[in-house]
Amino acid sequence: MRSQSLAAVALIFAMLSGCTCGGGKEEAKKGPAPSELLKSLPRAAVSRPSALVPKAVMEGSPRAMVVAAADARGAWEAFLKTAPGQALVEGGALEHVGLSAQMERALSFSHDLASASEHPLAADRLTEALSGPAAVGVMDDDREDADFVLVKEVDGSQEFVVRLALMASAVKGYGVSTEQHEGHPVHQLRRGSRTLWVAAFQNVLIASSNATLAKAAVSLALDKGGDSVEDIEGYKKEVDKLQGHRLAALVSLEQDGPPALLLGLSQLVLGLDVDSGQLQLGGELSDSPDTVAAFRALAYVPKDAVFFSSLGAANATAFLERLGNPEGNSADEMRKALVIPADLEDALTDEAFYGLLGVSDTRFNHLLGLGLKDAAAGAKAFPKLAKSWLDKPSKKDIAPGVSAFCNSTEGLCLALAKDYLLAATDLESLKAAVETGLGKRPALSDVQGFQQVGKSGDPRFLTAYVDTAGAADAMLTFFRAVGRGQSQNFDTGDVDATVAPLCEAMKKLPPYGGGLTVDGTAVAGQFQPLPVQQ
Repeated sequence: MRSQSLAAVALIFAMLSGCTCGGGKEEAKKGPAPSELLKSLPRAAVSRPSALVPKAVMEGSPRAMVVAAADARGAWEAFLKTAPGQALVEGGALEHVGLSAQMERALSFSHDLASASEHPLAADRLTEALSGPAAVGVMDDDREDADFVLVKEVDGSQEFVVRLALMASAVKGYGVSTEQHEGHPVHQLRRGSRTLWVAAFQNVLIASSNATLAKAAVSLALDKGGDSVEDIEGYKKEVDKLQGHRLAALVSLEQDGPPALLLGLSQLVLGLDVDSGQLQLGGELSDSPDTVAAFRALAYVPKDAVFFSSLGAANATAFLERLGNPEGNSADEMRKALVIPADLEDALTDEAFYGLLGVSDTRFNHLLGLGLKDAAAGAKAFPKLAKSWLDKPSKKDIAPGVSAFCNSTEGLCLALAKDYLLAATDLESLKAAVETGLGKRPALSDVQGFQQVGKSGDPRFLTAYVDTAGAADAMLTFFRAVGRGQSQNFDTGDVDATVAPLCEAMKKLPPYGGGLTVDGTAVAGQFQPLPVQQ
């Protein structure tokens, strides 16, 4: 799952940049200085960490990611000083991560390596060992554990970075075997169900849980051929920006997942400035959108929405083509299954938006809007749509000149406003959107700083906003409701001890917003913290 990939990346960096458990404090035996021992190792022709992460990481799994840093230790420590980092610490999230199965696995790899080496590095020195450039790639398939490859550049002037390389170069004894790959030794270390492959050079260290990835990384280091993630369009450009506490990430998107289906994206390139919290994004669409609609949705979304996203290229036909596939239902079959009247489809613009307006007990209050370019045609097709989508539709007047149709449980309600076909999972959310569009309630356009990020009227491929404090409230409401309903396995006391501290810490964070523009098939943009709302 995606959460496993994210957890694996965070845990690998956290393990090596902040672990103080496992192993003793005894350093390697007295003898030649580490810098002298390092000179006995061959030099790699290529030592830039991101250049040595094999492209196979992104091709071997529908859920994969790569993260590179100019200074892994510095970026982690800088993150812990930011508002989100402090919220995770105050909320106990990092403490709970430390007890997770993924962390246990990561720490086990670290202990395995130290216990098998002639030059073990004390665990409390791993912080210094991750100073400088590093990269990690993670492949997460349907197996329980994700595979990873970690690459750390070695600077001979940094003692503990050197000691880390020496530790990996001198593993021997039980469970250790060595083979030559492209003329360079690759050590295999097996402990129970865990296997780690390591290769060390004077100027770079490679470690992986996957033999194929380890050997591919060694081939890249020796400049003997192979494909690197830097060959993926857009990622090398982001890597070239690395300095200070900046991170460069590459993320794959599942072919049948919501981002791929809705956006036509298969991969995202991300650049994060840890100090400012600004996130830059880029990616390649499968096809260039024919049109990008003007951004108008802010006026219809209540200001107190928890989350909002607007898509300016939500072409219904293109979406149905992505939803259908050669092996399954075709686009026409999907259109029939979803019962979308042809005259309504013709009346739509390419703008669509989604809003999460809140949480009631365990129910999420969703709002969806589809832009209209022909209000008269939309009004004509609307009754047919309501009859097709709703069992026993009932009509309710919710504003002057605006009526809603709801199903028998009011779990789905539809309304036709001036600019949008609106759908919501409860009548109150639908009414709130209609009244907001009529100017009777504050809208997202009133959020301080967001109008500048997502300016109404601009062609915008994607715009997004999250009220962090509102999201924290919604999360706490949901988990407490789950605790009340599932008291035998997970009660409200568990929520108060685990989730509540994190939610309270998150309430101190600012909202975030931003957007993406499109040029041909390339999308690019940024997301950033917004002023705390008064």
